[in-house]
Amino acid sequence: MGITRGSEWRKWDLHVHTPYTFLNRYRCEEYEFIEKLKNENISCIGLTNYFKFDDREFELKNKLEKEGITTFLNLEIRLDYQNKEDDCLDLHVIFSNDVTKENIEKFLHNMDANISGNNKKCIDLTEKSDFENAVINFDKLKECLEEESIGLRGKYLIGFLSRGKGNARTSTNYEKLTKYADILIHSTDNPKNIEEDSKFWLSYRRPLLQNSDAHNLDSIGKKFTWIKAETTFEGLKQIIYEPAERIKIQTDEPESEKLDNLMIDEVSFESSDNKFTPETIKFNKNLNVIIGGKSSGKSILLYKIARTLNAEVLSNNAGDEILKNNILKYKDTDDNKFKDLYNLSEGDSQFNFKVKLFSGSEQFIVHRPEQSSILPSIKYIPQNHLSNLVDKSRKNGNTLKKLIRNLVLEAPDFKKKYSDFVENAIDNDHQREKDIDYYFSLKDNLKKKEDELQSRGDTKALEEGVASNKRKLEQLSVAFTEGELLEYNTLNEVMNRLKIEEGKVNSDFDKIRKFNDDLKRFFTELISRKRILLDSLETESIKTDLSDKYNFIDEALENINSLVREINKDENNIFIQENIFKTHLLRIEGEKSSTGDKLKPLIEKLANQKQVESIQNSIAEDQKKLSEIQQFKKEIDDNKVVLNQQKEKIFEDFEKNFKLYSQILEDLKPRISLLEDQDDKVDIIGSVKYNYPDFRKMVDSIFDGRGFNNEGFEYLYQYERTENVKTALSDVDFNSIIDDLKRLFEKIEINPNLLKGNNTERDACKKILTDYFFDHWDVKSDDDDIHKMSTGKASFVLLKLIIKLSKDNGPILIDQPEDNLDNRSVSRDLVEYLKLRKKERQIILVTHNPNIVVNADAENIIVANQNGQNDTDSESPYKFDYINGALEDSFRDDDCKDLLKSMGVRQHITEIVEVVLKHLKKGKKNMDFEDNTLFKNK
Repeated sequence: MGITRGSEWRKWDLHVHTPYTFLNRYRCEEYEFIEKLKNENISCIGLTNYFKFDDREFELKNKLEKEGITTFLNLEIRLDYQNKEDDCLDLHVIFSNDVTKENIEKFLHNMDANISGNNKKCIDLTEKSDFENAVINFDKLKECLEEESIGLRGKYLIGFLSRGKGNARTSTNYEKLTKYADILIHSTDNPKNIEEDSKFWLSYRRPLLQNSDAHNLDSIGKKFTWIKAETTFEGLKQIIYEPAERIKIQTDEPESEKLDNLMIDEVSFESSDNKFTPETIKFNKNLNVIIGGKSSGKSILLYKIARTLNAEVLSNNAGDEILKNNILKYKDTDDNKFKDLYNLSEGDSQFNFKVKLFSGSEQFIVHRPEQSSILPSIKYIPQNHLSNLVDKSRKNGNTLKKLIRNLVLEAPDFKKKYSDFVENAIDNDHQREKDIDYYFSLKDNLKKKEDELQSRGDTKALEEGVASNKRKLEQLSVAFTEGELLEYNTLNEVMNRLKIEEGKVNSDFDKIRKFNDDLKRFFTELISRKRILLDSLETESIKTDLSDKYNFIDEALENINSLVREINKDENNIFIQENIFKTHLLRIEGEKSSTGDKLKPLIEKLANQKQVESIQNSIAEDQKKLSEIQQFKKEIDDNKVVLNQQKEKIFEDFEKNFKLYSQILEDLKPRISLLEDQDDKVDIIGSVKYNYPDFRKMVDSIFDGRGFNNEGFEYLYQYERTENVKTALSDVDFNSIIDDLKRLFEKIEINPNLLKGNNTERDACKKILTDYFFDHWDVKSDDDDIHKMSTGKASFVLLKLIIKLSKDNGPILIDQPEDNLDNRSVSRDLVEYLKLRKKERQIILVTHNPNIVVNADAENIIVANQNGQNDTDSESPYKFDYINGALEDSFRDDDCKDLLKSMGVRQHITEIVEVVLKHLKKGKKNMDFEDNTLFKNK
């Protein structure tokens, strides 16, 4: 079978005339002809001549095939049918490359050509006029080709020249040609003609090929057809059954947009004692299917690819919580330890496995996980993984939610959006906690001020005391004249006012000093954060620009430090520098001294000076207290306003989180819309949910149940086992949630005795305002919710999600997806989906169902075998052996005792079908395929 990748896109030109052509002959050397074909990367050609072949063309065919160019002989003839322009129709007979010279010459000896009414055997045509005027009857041509003694039956294809959508003069001839012709031969320089003709003939399921019809070297390579097949006659025949999938008429290689660094080129095993074949196993860029009998090594091969390349290859010591969700591990119930699913290095120190990409990069399994993966974007879906996910998601919706979210976030730009969302939500959580702390700090300060206000004395009593003392002063001031009394009272009022003002300045100083300390701490922390940010920036110009622009932070801190220094005091409580406080206090002190000097002579006139001074001091003290009480009341009123504003801010912060969830769902819609097309018919529906059960548990944990009831917040909290109890997936009415939370907040404030344990009001309010929102993801297909689907349908929908939402288009590795699907779903849904998606990315799939291999038109089939596992032993020296090839590989070699190499891929598939049918009959089961019809169109 040789080293192959199965069916690949290659350049084919089935209408090339050699220098030995009998009409329109041209001159060139054979080596020039061969080199031209090689330089143009033509993989398969049809060496074309009229009515017969020159002996040298048989030799040229052998030379070309030695150079790796598959060569078919193409006999170009003229039919005696005419088209509407009265031209005779050209026909081509393309012979298998396995047909011998003797077979073709026997045919030419038997085939009559009519030349102007005279019959002549094709082998006997010699004159130029013979080739120019000869015509052949189509019915006789078919009869001769099918003659058993000639040996060409099944070894030729018939093609006729397509000129526009031309037809034969009579409809009978036209129908006969379309019935028996296998392909259409085209050679035009008009792309529109090719496009129109291709569409027309595809409606008859007839493949149309663009060819050069070269009669000179320059024409070779100008026109050709891309065909996806092995370069064999069987490969060519595949275009008859799948013309749309196997043929592309274009300049560039089809599907060349697939990146070499995202596709596996080949793999190989290294092992001792011939456990695994060391032969390289090649992969196709499209659909690769691994088949084989039971325990033949199919899953081992797929697993080793995944184990070598998977991004999350973990050591067995990574911890149970991490390992339990790793698809490459299983838990051994004998020793309760996590292990590799297939650990082939145990007992084989030489074991290794190599993966090579089309880009040339290589990775060895022994170097993982120490080395990072060269292809981390692969997706590995082990056997039963999809059905297990479905079962888990039915028990715990988080499983499916996380899977869908992770798939959505594989796109880097959307992952960044989600990361920003999470970061913003966490920042909001922290800010909300700070806001709650600040709220209760304000509340504590308010309580302290209210308590202190009570200790300051009663306003009415103080005012009455001041009035009483003033009356006493008047009684004691009888020695004053009316003018002296007025002056005395005025000076006392001034002195009292100065003392009150002095108290206010000192109070302001204390407030400013405390605020400066807070500012200094804040900007010191901000500078540290700024430094970390700038150090993390990778673009030097951006770093320099922002460093300059953020200098205001450093300047602000320097300004604050300058202010701190400016109002600093020494150990004697004296201002070190000149500042506004010192200025005010010095002025007040001066005015007090001046006022005191003016009061002194007046006081000396009084008979009872000490009593007067005592009363005067009492009045001053009480007036100071009244001023402070007035200030306290103002501060209390201001604090109440701020407290209410802070409470509103707490709930505004809470609402911000809800809006963040709504916004991220909106931001992810463009990514999700990728699945909402006609091919996939899968809808991903994102919604914001609130975890009501977790909220209820939290409430139960902080409230003493003996005095607790849910009055006022029934929407959020329902008693368990009641009819209207909400689940985590119940609908969310944000306004009802926020209203209930406000009432619960007030309930905690009004009656903190309801709290149990060490829960404070502050703690309880933080807990009830925990972010219990989450982004929930539902999946529907054909209006059917995934949780209500059969396991098989749900598994298939998950497979669609994984393939469609995987952003990087790395290989998809799937182990026996049909295990949880009914065979009708395999035949219809899975097969069609694989045919669609293999055009976008490489797929490697293990299966025991030949329907997938054949109907999905797998480009490369890898056949696995474990020696001694089947009824027929193999002389292969390896316990596990693999070969690969295309679906069109078909042969038997009864003399070969190496089981894998004794037959083609097609025969291996047929044998596997027979084994499967045998087992199914024993189990009295039924499947939708039969071995004798498996290749009816192949």
